[in-house]
Formats: sequence, C-alpha cells, structure tokens
Amino acid sequence: MLKKEQPVYVKDKIMIPMDKKENTSNIIGQERKSFSLGQDIFYQYLQFTTAPLSDSSPGDIVVMTDDGHVACLNHINASMKIYNTDGSHVGTIPLERESWDMTVVNNSTVAVTLPDFCCIDIFDIHNEQIVKSMQLTTMCFGITTLKNTLVVGCDRRTLIIDPLRQRRLCCFNGDIFYTVGNYDLFHYSHVDNNISKVQLPSRSLSMTTLQDGSAYVICDDDSVQHVSSDGKKYKRVTTEELKSLGWTGGINYNPVQKKLVITYGNSIRVFDEY
Repeated sequence: MLKKEQPVYVKDKIMIPMDKKENTSNIIGQERKSFSLGQDIFYQYLQFTTAPLSDSSPGDIVVMTDDGHVACLNHINASMKIYNTDGSHVGTIPLERESWDMTVVNNSTVAVTLPDFCCIDIFDIHNEQIVKSMQLTTMCFGITTLKNTLVVGCDRRTLIIDPLRQRRLCCFNGDIFYTVGNYDLFHYSHVDNNISKVQLPSRSLSMTTLQDGSAYVICDDDSVQHVSSDGKKYKRVTTEELKSLGWTGGINYNPVQKKLVITYGNSIRVFDEY
C-alpha cells in the first residue's frame, strides 16, 4: 500500500529506474556506469526529419528498441513510423485509434496506450501489425515496463499487467518516478514503501531513466533536468544539444544500444554515450 500522496494520472508519465528493470540488470555483461548530476553523458551524432513540420506535434512519442529500431508515434497523422538508427525509414503503421504513450516490450514489440478506448495495443514493428489488444476497465495514459510486465498509469491508480497472460498483478518489485501535472516529480521507493518528491523549475513534459537509475526530465521551460536515482536532487543538463530543446515531446534512453533519442519539432535527434 502506497503511503503519503497517491498518484493521479490525467495526462502524465510514469517510468521505472533502469537499475530496477529486470531486462537491464544484466545487459550483455556490461558494466553499469554511475553518472554525476548534470555531467555531459551524451553527444549528438544524427538528426533526421520524420514529417513536414505541419504534421508534427510536441506530443509525439519516441522509443528505441533493443535491436536499434526507432519507433515514433505521430499524433496528427495517427501513425507509428519506424526507422533505423541511421535515419532510414523502415515502415509506417497506421493507427485506427488515438494513442497516448508508448513503451518497448521486447526486441520487436511496443505497447501503446489508447485512453479513449481504455485499451492497450501491442504492435510488432517488424511485421507492422497488432499482435495483441488488451481491454481495461479504466482510461490509461502513461506506460512503462518492469520485469516483463507493463506498468500503466490510469485514473487515480497504477495497474501492473502481465502482457502474456493478460492479467493484472497485485504487487511488484521496483521504484517508480511519476508526475501529476504540476512542477512536482514523485519517486516511489519499493524498499521502504515511501513516496518522496522534488519540485522542478517547471512542469515536466517527458522523461526517461539512464542505466544508473537517474532520470532525464524535459520541462516546460525547454530545459532538461538530471534527477538523482532517489528522486531528491536535480541539476540542469548543459550538454550543448540538450541545453534548450524547445518544441520537444518525447525522450527515451536504451541501455542496450547506449543511445538517447528525442523528438525535436519534425525531426528525431539521436545521441550516443561518450
């Protein structure tokens, strides 16, 4: 049972720190780095256009799969576009229903929330088709993955779902970052069953976790804030290409590829680790 303030999911995001995710705890035997807040971690090596500017929106979501594909939800065109990390276009999946958020399930599948339909669709981006559709009893918004399960932000509750058996789970092991639509970023710790919060300079728009459990949070003032893994401290990122992002909607880090991807206007920027 969570203590203190309960998360209220309206139009917000949730995420699991990387060091709490089962599928990243043993990433091809690589050594996990520990980052200092605000240090230069990434450098941009690629930027490619995804659509005409008139067909892009700040709400576009981007993720990178473990095999290196980039998937981008385009809300205006109601589609999911798939790219290689060199920017070449692989394919486009038309979406019949309005989407909200997206998370990587495994190498070739992503899960997409559809709040107006109280539904989660799972797509195979290689075959460019829906492989499963899960009907819920409540609207669903933010989504992330934890130990091969889906963690879904719904109206005043969090659902933990086994996508294989399509059933809800009553408990889980891990920490969660989440927002409730204001300047506060909340951190739920499974270890002591406690919720802490830190007030950011402005409202958070999108976020992702790095391999040490810290988080990059894009804020409404165009800044990127680097938040500690315990959710108690933060420092502004000063990397040149991340200093002021402007019209940005999505950000996602993949620990297998060691790459960061963000949407920027009508393009996607790809960053590599130093």
